[in-house]
Amino acid sequence: MKKLILLSVLSLLICTGCEKFLNVNPVNKAYEGDLFKDRFGFETSLAGVYAILNREALYGKEMKYGFMESMVGTYNSVNSSHMYYRSSNYQYDFGAIISIVNNIWSQHYSAINQVNIMLKYVDELPQDQNYYLIKGELLGLRAFLHFGILKLFGPVIPVEGLSASAIPYRTSSEVKLAKFSTAAEVINFLQKDLAEARALLGEDPIRKVARTANQNQYVYEKYNSLIDNRGCRMNYYTILGLQALTAQWAGELPKGREYAEELIKELEPRSNSIHLATSGELSSDINKRMPMESLFSLMNQNLLTQNHIVNPPLEDSRPSNASPLLFANYNYLLGNLYNLSGQGSLNDYRLVNWFTRAANSTVTWKLTKYHFNVSTPFSNLYYRPYFENKIIGLHQIYMLAAEEYADSNPQKAVEYLNKVRNARNITNNIIYDSNKTSKVIKDMIFDELRKENVGEGMLISEYKRLYKPIHRNTIVEPRVVIFKLPIPVDEQTYNPQ
Repeated sequence: MKKLILLSVLSLLICTGCEKFLNVNPVNKAYEGDLFKDRFGFETSLAGVYAILNREALYGKEMKYGFMESMVGTYNSVNSSHMYYRSSNYQYDFGAIISIVNNIWSQHYSAINQVNIMLKYVDELPQDQNYYLIKGELLGLRAFLHFGILKLFGPVIPVEGLSASAIPYRTSSEVKLAKFSTAAEVINFLQKDLAEARALLGEDPIRKVARTANQNQYVYEKYNSLIDNRGCRMNYYTILGLQALTAQWAGELPKGREYAEELIKELEPRSNSIHLATSGELSSDINKRMPMESLFSLMNQNLLTQNHIVNPPLEDSRPSNASPLLFANYNYLLGNLYNLSGQGSLNDYRLVNWFTRAANSTVTWKLTKYHFNVSTPFSNLYYRPYFENKIIGLHQIYMLAAEEYADSNPQKAVEYLNKVRNARNITNNIIYDSNKTSKVIKDMIFDELRKENVGEGMLISEYKRLYKPIHRNTIVEPRVVIFKLPIPVDEQTYNPQ
């Protein structure tokens, strides 16, 4: 009977999609108590939360190389019949785009609801050896999910301030109306959850072993075991990274830099753990997206299939206006970013390995960052790095610290900048001198973020955080309406403020 209940719950976890958030109740309340009596029930339900994050509506497509990436200068312009034409022009109130936006909102809150159901029961497991891992992951996931919604739907803080209305921060699984908190209140909730999660995850195995290590006593335990491949779960280092990023989002750069450097200083002596890529590692195609730098990633065996919906294979001969295909704006990125005079390099690993055109083509460049041989078996552990979808990386943490140092210690900022550039095969170091003002250094840091995060879906949030003009063929000046996704009509109707 228990197996049937678990199968039913997993089915609901995986299939819950576009329903109005207030109507979502994926776990049958009659069985909640039975499901969460032991670690297996929590592991299974946690796997369901990660499955939600891997959906095409979220990090399986739209929040990575699809919808979110269509708003910045990564891709060529598309015609008016293209699926992403409206989003590329920041017109969020049209059919297909409304559906994408609504799904991002509702599926985040669906995942939050799963987390809150588990948190309701987790304290009944204090004797389980993995109680601290389970509760730490849950609190970390709740913070991560709310942070994602805040960045997309919340106020433009440099313009509207921290006191502006943001999003509901849900800490209960009860189906009831939820007050919209201000940005400042949401950040306080985030910091509280993250602080508690960090305390619980103090003994996380990832602090002692490699991020991909399997600590299972029995090799046949499945991946969703809490102690297998901690780098692909919400772990201690993810929490510390999120503490840095939430402080940065709140405009508290010195505090963010402190968290970032705490993370850097713990990791740098540990070559077997999370670390900046080495030249030897980059010589292998399996490391093309630098998995060894992942603080948090999602293991997704459908990653290639989902990516090919948007970034077609080299041999795909469909035209560039075929919806929903997107093609790299290569010449613009080459001249205005990767090979920019004074800081660019044609040897940049990312330029060389993430953009390709077919052998018989002299025109059509494709973003092949996520591509690998379609016959590569997910079942073979050696090939697992191909299937990792990086969500938070060490590169981002170095650049966060450098951004604060641009004001307080510009020479240190340049040192950090050169460190990550060297890890991408760029050997012409930036030399610090009196011409390197804070603004000049920050612009270089932002360019470095652009190079690294092409196809990652996160750059529009960085433009929003800094209220910065968007780099495209024609520069797009910042506006509040560009940077705030509209809160779904259903939410406004059923949860009026």
